[in-house]
Amino acid sequence: MRTSLIIAWQALKIMAQNKAVLVWTLLIPCLYIFIFGNAFKQGDPSDSRAYLAVHDRDGGRLSERLIASLKTENIILEVNPDSTKRNLTRELTIPAGFTEKLLSGKRDTLNYHKRADSNIEADMNAELAVRRAAYRLVADMAELRVKGKALQPARFAELDSSEALIRVNASFAGRYASIPSGFSQQVPSNIVQFVLLIIFIYAGSMVFEERQSGLLKRIRTAPVGYFSLFTGKLGGSVLIGIVQCLLLLFIGRFVFGVHYGHSPAALVLTILLYVMTVSAMGLCLGFMVKNSDKLLGLAIVSALIMAALSGCWWPIEITPPWAQKIALLLPSGLALKSLHFLISFGRGFETVWPYLLAQAGFAAGFTLLFARILSRTSFSNN
Repeated sequence: MRTSLIIAWQALKIMAQNKAVLVWTLLIPCLYIFIFGNAFKQGDPSDSRAYLAVHDRDGGRLSERLIASLKTENIILEVNPDSTKRNLTRELTIPAGFTEKLLSGKRDTLNYHKRADSNIEADMNAELAVRRAAYRLVADMAELRVKGKALQPARFAELDSSEALIRVNASFAGRYASIPSGFSQQVPSNIVQFVLLIIFIYAGSMVFEERQSGLLKRIRTAPVGYFSLFTGKLGGSVLIGIVQCLLLLFIGRFVFGVHYGHSPAALVLTILLYVMTVSAMGLCLGFMVKNSDKLLGLAIVSALIMAALSGCWWPIEITPPWAQKIALLLPSGLALKSLHFLISFGRGFETVWPYLLAQAGFAAGFTLLFARILSRTSFSNN
């Protein structure tokens, strides 16, 4: 056991002395998170407050009533903005003579305009607020006329103070299910991508260099057993991945403000299984490729392809169904799916256990493959 720990610790120590590896392990992922997290940041749909500028060309009591109704909506309202403001995001114009026409029983039109590049969800909220305010105004006018009362502000105030005939109790149905975005999408995505990239490159290169230098062959004459070498090599790669994950998780929480859900045990297990799988894959790669240049190219290309197919470059939810199925056939795709369930959707073991089980299968399979390759390469009698 002591020998295994020494081998594992030596692997971490060698990596820590390589400044280029440290840059790609920590600095580059943080830059990715910062840049793309801000570029694709999206607010919580339940709190999408839209801006709306209202130009009141009427100034009558019914236009005032309409504006008062708009103020009760969950929007950012600006009435009669400064004339120097141009190209406002959304504008509602109440035409002159609006009150006079409605009081005489004539129709009139509210003019609503929005910019072509405005947020679609906020546009829907603003338009819905305008429609609700208009319907309320018509309903209030109809109620006062039926009761034979004048359409005066005092009468409208009486309607506001009266008890509602129908109450609506609103609550959330189910869990938050919006597509992950911003830092909540980028932190787990870049953890999955860069752990994959670093371990593929480092673990594969480490084994390749030891093979080329004859170090693995000389182990036969050293007091190092097969089990110690196996656990030491695998443990070293796993230790590198865990340290990288912990650093990125710490930065994601305290720098980018990402909340990691309510199931830390499931989060830890997801990361452990993923790191173990990727470590075994990287070590196998180092044994199978015979050329250092090919090894580096294959490690980078395969890691990036797996990251892209898993949803690290874009939310997997926006891809076609066939692409989402492919993601679930990859260890990186399973890990990212679990992380999004835990981080973005607030789920726990009850949701991610199938993905954890599949990850455990990958981890066991590639670990056994590495054990077989190591046995045949370093401890064969041939």
